Parts: sequence; C-alpha cells; structure tokens
Amino acid sequence: MILPKPSSPSSRIKKYGDVIIDGLDANTIVLQTRHPVLLPKYNEYTRRAGRPALTPGTYSLTNDRDYDTGILNLQRNWIAVYDSSGYKIDIFMFIYRPEKLQYTVSPAGKITQLILNTRNGVIYHKQFFYSDLTRDSNSDDIPDVFDSSVPESLPNFLKVFTSIDGTPGTKTILKIVLLSNGKKIQTSNGLTIYVRGLV
Repeated sequence: MILPKPSSPSSRIKKYGDVIIDGLDANTIVLQTRHPVLLPKYNEYTRRAGRPALTPGTYSLTNDRDYDTGILNLQRNWIAVYDSSGYKIDIFMFIYRPEKLQYTVSPAGKITQLILNTRNGVIYHKQFFYSDLTRDSNSDDIPDVFDSSVPESLPNFLKVFTSIDGTPGTKTILKIVLLSNGKKIQTSNGLTIYVRGLV
C-alpha cells in the first residue's frame, strides 16, 4: 500500500497482519534503542562514524534480542524512515512491539518498502518536518531531531505517547545492563548502564 499524507495529527493504518508500505524514498531507518551498542546499523545514532551505507537488497530483523538485528531491543514504540537530504520524516507508531520488521533497499540506495507486523496491534502513520535532518549541535553523532538531550527532538515530543507492549505513556520498557565483556543483565531499577572495559 502506498500511504497518503496522514491527516493531522496521524492516520491509522487499517490493516492487520503483515502491513506492507510501498512508495518510500528514504536513506535512513531509525529504531529507538537509546543505546549505541544495540542495533548499531539502525538505531538513533544515525550519523555515527563507520555506519555502513545502505546497499541494495531486502533486510529482515529478527524477533529476538540479538545485538545487531533483534527487534526486541526496541525501547520505544515507533520507527522512523527519512531521506537525510530532505526535510520529512515518516513515523510509524504501534501499540505492540513488531514481531516482524523488514525493509527493501533499491539499487539507488533508497528504502522503498517497509513490512511491519505488530500482531493485532494498531499502527499509526505520522509525518514530521524539520529544516535540517543532519544538524548535530552537540557533536555526539546523533542528529538533533533524534537526540533526547535536545528539548525539541522527536523522542521528547513523542515521549508521552510511547511505550513498548503497554498503555501509551506507561513505563513498561525493558532495561538492560550491558557489561564490557558483552554480557547483559536485566535490571529492576529502571536504569541502563554501559561499562566500558579499561585499556
């Protein structure tokens, strides 16, 4: 399905099961992990040095906690796709964490199709417009638009609406302690800590 521009503030995608979204023209996909180690090719650290460019093909994320491909690492109930040379961001929000996430990259290096499956949950489509999608005012390798330390960023704007597998606005997000040896521990205190090994 090719989605029309959503009505304000968003439009519900009235389909269950696999939702196939065609007609995208994006060179970046953003998955909110809130940590640079998790899903390094896809998370909000979209300008980090060494991130590989998109190459043609179809890519599927896995329904597990694999550091590189596991969609269970998502910490917010939305994903974004956009063209960094433009000004428009397409946001897809869902009630439940997706069980399937797949995207297709064209020979021109653009994301043209996205496939989501959030069980029987509802998916909403939103669009946001920013004048500069690459600005990084604090030089932390995260564009301001996705940087939670920037007050006007999308994560802060959407914070009251977003959670994973719970009522929007509730704190049902899984927290993980990532140790320097790569091991992880789930915590109950609501903190995410990353300990770097000493050199």
